[in-house]
Amino acid sequence: MKKTDFIENKSQAYETRQNCHGGTGPFQLKDIIKTVASSDRQYIKFIHDDIIPPGSTFGYHQHNSDVPMEEWYYCISGHGIMELDGNQYEMSAGDISVCRATGSHGLINNGPEDLRIIVIYASEIK
Repeated sequence: MKKTDFIENKSQAYETRQNCHGGTGPFQLKDIIKTVASSDRQYIKFIHDDIIPPGSTFGYHQHNSDVPMEEWYYCISGHGIMELDGNQYEMSAGDISVCRATGSHGLINNGPEDLRIIVIYASEIK
């Protein structure tokens, strides 16, 4: 079994996407571990570096999963509102939110600058 990896992502570009989970507006996404085969990712399914411009949102949605999973959002810069299971939280640099299986969440960039988030999705190996 392979035990260690070093992944160089300096040349990976952001791609523009729209209306994440039914939200509004564009955002940029870089899949940080895109170059790693899905069979090598084990518990980590993806790590995204997302840039959400002012006024854009990630739609409020539920994680319908009977498999243990977590989606972590780590704020690098900017300001927004994270909604978790119906509660709203101000989010800014250094803040982390966690949405687990059957949890609900959404994100709004209500600030004047880009909101940059690292998103880590992990689940049980199936």
